[in-house]
Amino acid sequence: MSGSSAAELRQTRISGVDQGFQKPMKRPGLLVVWAILVCLSAVLLPGAPNEPEAPVVPGEHVLLGAPSEPEAPVVPDEHVLPGALNEPEALVVLGEHVLPGAPNEPEAPGVPAPPEDQFTAFREARMSLPVKCEPAILVAVGDIMLSRGVADRISEHGDTGLPFAKVKGLLKAGDIVFGNLECPLTPGRAIDIREMVLRADPEMADALAGAGFTLLSLANNHMGDFGPSGVLDTLGYLDEAGISWVGAGPDARSAYAPRMVEVRGLRFAFLAFTDPEIAPPSYQAGEDTPGTASFSTVRAAQTTHADHTTSTGHSAHATEQERAEMLAAIRDARLAADFVVVSLHAGTEYAEEPDAFQVESARAAIDAGADLVIGHHPHVAQRVERYRDRYILYSLGNFIFDQWWSRETRQGVIARITIGQEGVERIEFVPVLINRDAQPEVLKGLEASEVLSRLDLNLSELAVGSLYDPDPEDVTSARYAYLDLATGGAALSRLVKERSFDLDQDGVVERVALRDGRLTVETASTLIWETPETWWVDDFALGDANNDGVVDVSLSVWKSGSFGPCRPFWVAEDDPSVRNHLFIFKLVDGAMKPVWQSSNLDSPNYELEVVDLDGDGRTELLVLEGDYDNPQFRQMSIWKWNDWGFFRVSEPLHCTLD
Repeated sequence: MSGSSAAELRQTRISGVDQGFQKPMKRPGLLVVWAILVCLSAVLLPGAPNEPEAPVVPGEHVLLGAPSEPEAPVVPDEHVLPGALNEPEALVVLGEHVLPGAPNEPEAPGVPAPPEDQFTAFREARMSLPVKCEPAILVAVGDIMLSRGVADRISEHGDTGLPFAKVKGLLKAGDIVFGNLECPLTPGRAIDIREMVLRADPEMADALAGAGFTLLSLANNHMGDFGPSGVLDTLGYLDEAGISWVGAGPDARSAYAPRMVEVRGLRFAFLAFTDPEIAPPSYQAGEDTPGTASFSTVRAAQTTHADHTTSTGHSAHATEQERAEMLAAIRDARLAADFVVVSLHAGTEYAEEPDAFQVESARAAIDAGADLVIGHHPHVAQRVERYRDRYILYSLGNFIFDQWWSRETRQGVIARITIGQEGVERIEFVPVLINRDAQPEVLKGLEASEVLSRLDLNLSELAVGSLYDPDPEDVTSARYAYLDLATGGAALSRLVKERSFDLDQDGVVERVALRDGRLTVETASTLIWETPETWWVDDFALGDANNDGVVDVSLSVWKSGSFGPCRPFWVAEDDPSVRNHLFIFKLVDGAMKPVWQSSNLDSPNYELEVVDLDGDGRTELLVLEGDYDNPQFRQMSIWKWNDWGFFRVSEPLHCTLD
């Protein structure tokens, strides 16, 4: 999206894409020939509408819609969701997939109520639901090391953005993007691949910001590698790049202070601490000296324990004194925040399981008031634990590192955590593999499933396959997994949501807002568009949904009738029931114009997001689907645009994780 700043893109949670697409490869059958004849006959039959006739679309699984051209191709396919409506080029749907009756209500016997009455009843039911503010999306990654071999690759390519290129779209889909920066940013000599001290050039701060990072933990065993001046340099360069930091500071008071972030009306407190046993004492912040925040100023060697010690020098059951400063800081943050996130740099390097001290420290953080614990340092992905209805991500593994000597140290996990007023609503996991250019790429095939299995969660896993034939066993299929934490089913609500973005790139920012089922698009002085009173909008998303290089507004719309005022001539009566639709609009010449509109969907879409999940440079539509007959049912699905509609590119995988 040319002309868009990184801040704008982060604010609207969209990702850049190219304009490529593939044509359908399937050959037409007899049904298509029949469909063509029917369409051609329209010009000979009296009473036919003046609008161009739409193709007949038989099918089952793919969202179809009216393209911008006057005539859409005839597409035979058994993976098709019913087609477009409300446009002159409305698609006709053959099949048994339009469900009768108003959603979530028993079907009335006899003659159905007029469409306006059905929608009025639907709207009244929706208005009785509680208001829900939009949740925040926290994207968290593992260890980020931009020195040694990574710096060599950056120098070879002459591109500071090289390490982030294949996952930038995924990162920018977060409101808060967080990771552990495992090296100071300070001028200096080149670092040899064999050295154990780390340093990255100052310009990498802008590269991190350009990739989407908004907040970084500096509490680790390498931040002090170039002394107090290296710590201060890092703070300064991150400040200049607009990236917040936590877990280090010019003095102990600053290092132990929470970083407060407000998103979607939620006050977040972030804290970060490192195990003092894995770093020299000089790395810790003092009363007047720069450094990092540790679990405690008391080291394990200063305490006496009767039991054995771990590989880090800790007793298997440490005293609270060894975590005193950490626990005190968490308790204080709890009083000032709605949601507390704690980053712990601890554990045994390259161990598949968290060690005893790591587990006890994470649980102690929860006991002190943390809502979420994110771990770093082991350099391999470790399990996720549910403790007291809170979540501990013991290790997300490496995100960017030069540890190419093992498969495990090249693997990591990107976590997307959805956080609302009541806490964590959903956690999504995307496994990645660091390639030889130090770039994390979305991991595919069975290896991706194996990495996800280390999380030891009962995940719903999807294979993000090819555009036309997603195959769960295909080694080219990326993997995406999620844990939905809505116990007892999902509750319906009225979403309040707002975005600001220059939709038509004219230098004037538009405000897109949703409240009480009505969506408005306006500038500071002008109302550009408001959705009709006969629509109820559940959610919207900004992003290039159809991969044409233009930021669209995608809407989840409930309305009466599968078609608009210009339904196909051979459809005698429209279905008057209230059903869900996907509509896409864009701002052109000061007006919102339809790009694509579906007819009744087989499954209602409750939440939408446009994001490049598989790192191929083209966006996917991430949808939280429901069921007309079961209002509490939810499942994720992933769709991708082919020049005339959306195809489902995800298939559920059998999951046997505990």
